[in-house]
Amino acid sequence: MSRPAIRDRNAAIAGGVLCILLGSWLLYDAYEARGISKPYLAKFLPGV
Repeated sequence: MSRPAIRDRNAAIAGGVLCILLGSWLLYDAYEARGISKPYLAKFLPGV
């Protein structure tokens, strides 16, 4: 089995949560903040 990219489990969890939050904010900025309707599949993403 290969070694994990991030050794510390808590750091990996924090990084994942941070990526989800950042991605949610970017999708909000791309669609809702500009008044553009979201694509249908975007409603299945977390935070959108």
